[in-house]
Amino acid sequence: MTAPAPATTLSRVRLAIAAVVGIATLEIVGGVMSGSVALLSDAGHLVTDSATLGLTWYAVSSSRRPAGARHTYGHHRGGIVVAALNGVVLVLIAGAIALGAVTRLQHPVAVAAVPVIVVGMIALFANVAIAVLLKGAGGGLGVRSAALHIAADALTDAAVVVGGLALLAFGWTRADAVVSLLIAALVLIGAVGLVREALHILNEGTPRDLDIETVRARIAALPGIEGVHDLHIWSLDREHRALSAHVTVADRPLGEVTAMIRAVELLLCSDFGIDHATVQPECPSCTDDAPLYCDVSVHHDVVHQGGSGRRAE
Repeated sequence: MTAPAPATTLSRVRLAIAAVVGIATLEIVGGVMSGSVALLSDAGHLVTDSATLGLTWYAVSSSRRPAGARHTYGHHRGGIVVAALNGVVLVLIAGAIALGAVTRLQHPVAVAAVPVIVVGMIALFANVAIAVLLKGAGGGLGVRSAALHIAADALTDAAVVVGGLALLAFGWTRADAVVSLLIAALVLIGAVGLVREALHILNEGTPRDLDIETVRARIAALPGIEGVHDLHIWSLDREHRALSAHVTVADRPLGEVTAMIRAVELLLCSDFGIDHATVQPECPSCTDDAPLYCDVSVHHDVVHQGGSGRRAE
């Protein structure tokens, strides 16, 4: 499926920002009128979501800027940084919601059930619509993290409605606080996964769906390729992957070696989604005992002083 154009992504993010601000305003009014900490907690989450969406819009806009002398890969990492910040903010929000909920459990107060149910239902349907809008917006991990925020809000709105119904039907005054604790748990789970993925990309980790040994074997199986070493695979963002590697080839004319490198690049792009590959050919005598993974701490000695590399553990 073809990803939406950046202009489409930006327009959807702008629409989502306006909708989220409107829902947050409604929940603040409803929370004050009803005395519901669950509605106020979700409203605070939505206010943060609107700021998050603003940062996401900025990151998507920045990613459209071309590569240049100062940013030779372009600006794709902006969305990953935003996603990491989103996750950290979500953790803080989860802690604040949980603290408020525990206080309400210890000291329950009267909550008007009907406004909670009505506002919760409106917010639920609106957040589902926004999440669907963002899911098809493209834009990488930054937009996906924003969609995760909204999806979590939809789940918490459903919990708010259930809590309001329990309060209305059974008079359970602690239902609102219990729902708030559930909201905090859901937010925390999503935040931890988001931070882990963003940090993995920022730390130049191998994409989780790729097995580096499989990539090595497929390259080595191509005609004329006798070995692979100094292999690195990383992500610029969730959509763009890069690879660098040294391949061993026999002493051949430059035209034949160029054709081999082209075959490696086509394989990487078509079978592994790696759209930026830098492949350096070397003769067998230049690569004795070369490790598959380059240890940067000894790479200078290997290249400049003729030292022997060692395989990374």
